[in-house]
Amino acid sequence: MSTRLLLALVAALLIFRLPSLVQPMGPDQGLYAYVGERILHGDLAYRDAWDQKPPGIHYVYAALRAISRSDVMIPAADLTAAALAAWLLWRIGAALGGAAGGGVSAAIFLLLSDPSFARYGGVRVRAQCETFIALAITAALALACTGARGAKGDQGARGAGAKGGKGARGAIELLSAGVLVGVAFALKYNAGLYGVVVLAALALTTGVTLLEIGWIVGGAAIVPAILLVIFWSGGALNDLYQATIAYNVRYSGETYASRWDMLAYLLRFPIQHARVDALWFVGGLGCLVLLVAGIRRRMVWLPVIWVAAACLSIAINGSRGLPQYFLQAAPALALAAGIGLTLGLRPLPAAARWIVVLLVAVGVWRAGSDPFPKLAGNVWHDTQYLLGRMDRRAHLARYGGARDEDKFSALDNRDLGAFLAQGSDPAATVFVFGFSSGAYVYADRRSASRFFWSRPVILDFNREDARYGVAGLLADLQRSQPAYVVLQQHDWSPDVQDSAPFFHAQPSLDGWLRGQYRQVPAVEGFEAWQRTSR
Repeated sequence: MSTRLLLALVAALLIFRLPSLVQPMGPDQGLYAYVGERILHGDLAYRDAWDQKPPGIHYVYAALRAISRSDVMIPAADLTAAALAAWLLWRIGAALGGAAGGGVSAAIFLLLSDPSFARYGGVRVRAQCETFIALAITAALALACTGARGAKGDQGARGAGAKGGKGARGAIELLSAGVLVGVAFALKYNAGLYGVVVLAALALTTGVTLLEIGWIVGGAAIVPAILLVIFWSGGALNDLYQATIAYNVRYSGETYASRWDMLAYLLRFPIQHARVDALWFVGGLGCLVLLVAGIRRRMVWLPVIWVAAACLSIAINGSRGLPQYFLQAAPALALAAGIGLTLGLRPLPAAARWIVVLLVAVGVWRAGSDPFPKLAGNVWHDTQYLLGRMDRRAHLARYGGARDEDKFSALDNRDLGAFLAQGSDPAATVFVFGFSSGAYVYADRRSASRFFWSRPVILDFNREDARYGVAGLLADLQRSQPAYVVLQQHDWSPDVQDSAPFFHAQPSLDGWLRGQYRQVPAVEGFEAWQRTSR
C-alpha cells in the first residue's frame, strides 16, 4: 500500500472522529474536571477534593480547564491524543517494519480504537487516564526506537571516540523518554511497568548500557518527585497515600479471590477480548506472527513485549473489565497488527496475500459485528446534532439516563448544575452525594465536603481516621453549611448501596439534614434539600 494512500486513509479516519467534538463529558471526566477546577482555585487534590486517581489526571484537566471550560475540551483532548499517537506509531512502525508497517499500524489504531465503538458514543472512555498513558508511552518508545538510533548513527558518522552510550542529543532523548514514563506513572502508578518496555526498545534496537538506563530512570523520577514536593508542602502526603494507594489496593483487591485468581484473569481476558474486540483480534494475530519473525529479527518482539506489559497493567487495575482500563493497550495492539501484517504478507505471492487479507477481514467483522453498527450509529447521531438537526436536550439525553441501569446522565448533570446555580449564591457551597460531579462544574460551585462523590464514604473507607467516612463527611457539612444537599437515588447498586438510601440510613447524617433542610422539587432521580436555618 502506497504512502499517499495510507496518509489519505489516516486523514479520513481522523475526519471521521470530528463529530465526537459535540459530546458532553462523562462521569469520570466530571470528577477530574471538578478537581482540576479546584486546583485552578488554589486547592490541593485529596486534601481539598478527594478522588482515588493519581494526581496526573487532575493536573491534565486543570490545564484543559485553564484553556477552556467548555465540554469540547474533553473530546478535543482525546482526538488530539489519538492523532499524536497515530503519528508516533507511524514512526515506530517504520523503524521496526518499514514505511508500510508504520502507516498500517496508524490506520489500524485510528479505526479500531475509536471510542465511538463504546456505549453512548464513548463519553465514558474519552480523555481517561489510560488515554494519556498510551500517548506518553508511545512517545517514549518513539524516542527510544528512532531518536536514540539516530544519535548512535550520528556518533559513528563523526567518528567520535565514545564507546557505547550516546552523545548530547541521545542523552536528551533518553532523559525525555524517562520523563514521559514518569508522566504515565503520575497518571496511574501501574503504568510504571512501561519503563521496562522502553528499556526493551533500546535493548532490541541499539543495545542498552548502564548510563542509558540511568538517563531513563533519572528522567522517570522527575515528575513524581515534583508531585511529592507539592503534596509534602501542602501537608497532604497522607491523603495522597490513602487515596491513590490504600484505596486502590482495596478497590482492585475486591475483584480477586487470590493471586492465582489474578493470574487466571491475566491469562484469560486477552482471549476473551479477542473474541469480541476487533483490535484485540488483529493485535493478537500480529503478536503470533512477530513471535516467530523475532527469531531472526529481535527488534520486532518489541510490540509483543508492549502488549504483555499492557495486559499486566490492566490486570493490576482489577477484573471489573471497565472499558477505560483497556485503552492503554490500543497503540501496542495496533503496532503488533500493523507490523505483523506487513511482515507476514511480504513473502507471500499476490494471490495468497489477498486470501490472508480476506480471512483477517472476516475475523475483524465477526469480532466487531455488534460494535461496527454501534460506531456508525454514534457518529451519525453526533453528526446530526452538529448539523443542527437535533436540539441540545435530545442530544444530551442520549448519553446515559436509563434509570434501571445507568448511574450517570449527561442531561441530568446539566439540569442539576443549572438548578444549583440558579438557587445559590456564587460564594455558597453545595453538596451532591452520588456520582454526578459534573453538576458542580456546570453550576460553578464548590463542594461542601472534600468527599464530593459518594463511594468512598459508602465504603466507610479509612474509618479509623476521624476525617474519613461518615464522621468526616458530617464534620465537613457542619462546617460548610451548604445551600443545597442533593442525594442521587440510583448510582451504585447492586455493587454497594445507592447514595440517597445510604445517607438516610446514617442517623447522624439524616438527623443533620432534616434538622436544617427542607426537601424541594429538583431533577428526577435526585432528592434536593434546601437549607432553612442560617
